[in-house]
Amino acid sequence: MMHPQRLLFRLCPTLLLFFISFAGSAQDTLPAFSAEIKSKNRIIISWTNPYGTKIKQLSIQRSRDSSRLFKTIISIPDPTVLKNGFVDQNLPDTNFYYRVYIMLDGGDYVFSPVQKARTIPPPPKHEPVTRKPEPPVKQEPVKTEPVQKPKPVEPEKPKLPVPQPEKYLVIKKGDEIVGELNERFLQQFRDSVSMRTKDTILLSNRDTLFIKPYQPKEVYSVSKYIFIDKAGLVHIELPWYARRKYLVKFFEEDRSPLFEIKDVRDAVLLLDKANFMQAGWYLFEIYEDGKLLEKNKLFIGKDF
Repeated sequence: MMHPQRLLFRLCPTLLLFFISFAGSAQDTLPAFSAEIKSKNRIIISWTNPYGTKIKQLSIQRSRDSSRLFKTIISIPDPTVLKNGFVDQNLPDTNFYYRVYIMLDGGDYVFSPVQKARTIPPPPKHEPVTRKPEPPVKQEPVKTEPVQKPKPVEPEKPKLPVPQPEKYLVIKKGDEIVGELNERFLQQFRDSVSMRTKDTILLSNRDTLFIKPYQPKEVYSVSKYIFIDKAGLVHIELPWYARRKYLVKFFEEDRSPLFEIKDVRDAVLLLDKANFMQAGWYLFEIYEDGKLLEKNKLFIGKDF
């Protein structure tokens, strides 16, 4: 499993998950295990380890299919724990199949049977059994005995607090989920992004972190190939017009196509401003032998 701090220096689509231990729930003995649906996007995988310290690796694999395309989602850090489990959360749904890969001391390994996540119903309630009243029993006189002092009651041992699962934040770029981050490393992650990139980090809600990529402003300068003269005519002057093949494309400011000029064969090509329909900014691209030569824009005034 990738150490959580490595996520501070790279973003990747790897889904980061976490594990917790289960001490009181009924669990199947390996290689059998249970896959219980707890909510619409959370599944608990639990098991009992009969191998003791002989087990060297235990990995949980998940698939949409019951027989193929299984992918390892986590390798348990300490597979020798007697009763253990793992919470697969933030899922789009619970229609998944699971299996467990077990490697023992000496290199022997085994795959568990495939188990589909399911909802385990609660145990049935038992109705109290009513009995007929028994006839009273004649009691004999009770012999009195000396009263014994009650034994001192030992104080109850304090109950240890139940460990709470660690909180993870989902990291998104646009509509794409690129990973998860332990909440403990949120500040380090912010510092890393701010120092290494110009991206912006936004916390949209309690469990989602948005990364807004930096968008540099486009800078344009006057083109030496396409420009407007004092008479208001658009000049197209291309070098090597007789030896190279040129293609000129014009676009509206929203990049919708306007028109294009193919195979320019004149040293100077003049265009009337009426070709541009209205005043405003227009984008253009010049291609020389199929390769982009220049990408720029020009402004058409209102005096036409």
